[in-house]
Amino acid sequence: MVLIVLGAACVPAGDIDGATPRTTATPTTAELPEQVDLADPELTRSDCPTLTLPEDAPPGLDPSAGVRCGFVVVPEDRLDPTGPVIELAWTRLDATPPPDGRVDEVPVVVLADGPGDAATDEAAAWLDSALRLERDVVLLDARGAGRSFPSLDCGIPPAPGTLPLDLVEDCRRALDAAGVGLASFDTAGMAADVVDMVVAMGFPQVHLLGVGHGARVALEVLRTTPDTLASLVLDSPLPHEVDVYGDRAATAQAAINRLLDECAESAGCARMGEAVREGLPTLIRRLNRAPLVDEEGGQVAGDDLVRVAMAAMRGADGPAEVPAALAEAVEGDPLEAVARLRAAAVAGATVPTTAFAEGLLLSSNCRDEVPFSDDADDDGLEAVGQAVQALVTAVLDACDLWDVPPAPADAADPVEGTVPTLVLTGEFDPFSPGVWGAAVAARLDRGQVVQVDGAGHRVHDADNCTAAIVAEFLRRPGRAVNDACARDRVVDFATG
Repeated sequence: MVLIVLGAACVPAGDIDGATPRTTATPTTAELPEQVDLADPELTRSDCPTLTLPEDAPPGLDPSAGVRCGFVVVPEDRLDPTGPVIELAWTRLDATPPPDGRVDEVPVVVLADGPGDAATDEAAAWLDSALRLERDVVLLDARGAGRSFPSLDCGIPPAPGTLPLDLVEDCRRALDAAGVGLASFDTAGMAADVVDMVVAMGFPQVHLLGVGHGARVALEVLRTTPDTLASLVLDSPLPHEVDVYGDRAATAQAAINRLLDECAESAGCARMGEAVREGLPTLIRRLNRAPLVDEEGGQVAGDDLVRVAMAAMRGADGPAEVPAALAEAVEGDPLEAVARLRAAAVAGATVPTTAFAEGLLLSSNCRDEVPFSDDADDDGLEAVGQAVQALVTAVLDACDLWDVPPAPADAADPVEGTVPTLVLTGEFDPFSPGVWGAAVAARLDRGQVVQVDGAGHRVHDADNCTAAIVAEFLRRPGRAVNDACARDRVVDFATG
């Protein structure tokens, strides 16, 4: 899931593993959908990919029962309805009614993190979700991501989670040759796609659940077509007005410092936390000068260690592993520590094999984020912040090559509205700090925010507690939820 620290907030599991290189999925011109005059979005059906049941799935769960798939065909550029079209992949899971038989006729539509992650790859995780008990669940891949077509997946870079400029240049050249209009792959386009999907499926309204950048897309739908929405759930949101890249290094550094502060108050973790504070800066510098080589032949530099540590700070359990893993690195085994952090990142990301659309990350962020970003203030940055800032610089360099025009100036304006909204934040989120979520909720007349203590990025499905909070909200949007289980949680730090 996310390009680790490079993405707006997400960490693509496929890039975390990085074990098996994949070829670029960029289409040829002959493979692109033909140009048609598309008056309305068109809904098609297709076979669903085979779903593998989660290990903890209840006995007798049929992974194919009540699961449908297909595409919504929309214009690439809505100002040119006779131009190329895009096929948006969707997976719909029918409601599994609870014992009382109550079913909400309003479905929940899920938008993945990114930009670049694929929502439909999470279908197996939704098979026995508590949120499916009372309503249909629709997973929609953003334009350019997942099974949507054309794909903006540039292939796994040699060093997972990085953006080598030669890869960026090759991908841009291939997409240009295929006739893909990269400036149309932005937040506004993704939001219009959501509305088109709602129309094509015949839904009067939907509950919209967005994670990270998916929450930004959901906010854009609120701005443009609020009547489409029965409610919003914004998990670890990236508000339009924040400076994602300008603040990225300081945000990540603050999150790791808070985590180490809590570690210091735990008897079993205090020694490890002290070792990390004392030894991590030296280790990062040493590995940047002389990277190690892992079992797959990939290099592990100091910046890579930090990037994977940030990726591991997801969900309810990821933060618990980070101090112990970093202590293991400092005390002499960085490669084992990186493997441990990668495993924690995959677990927190839900999907271990998600292909990530690097081209969508660049098209969206180089258009929607970077033009509105200020130069980061390096003063006061510690080792973690400095490592993250180096990764941010790589995105800025890549945007120079990607060369898409900036979004209109009002694209960075904050969003207001009256649709019932639940905002979820994690205490140790290194990508989307809690103050961002609180600011979003404060601008919405019917917004409420819940901080999940002890958790990191992406929390709506972190455990039974957060799932129950979301289910309660969807059952009665606008009423205050009982968030007692999310408050005053203590991290159960790994101690070895």
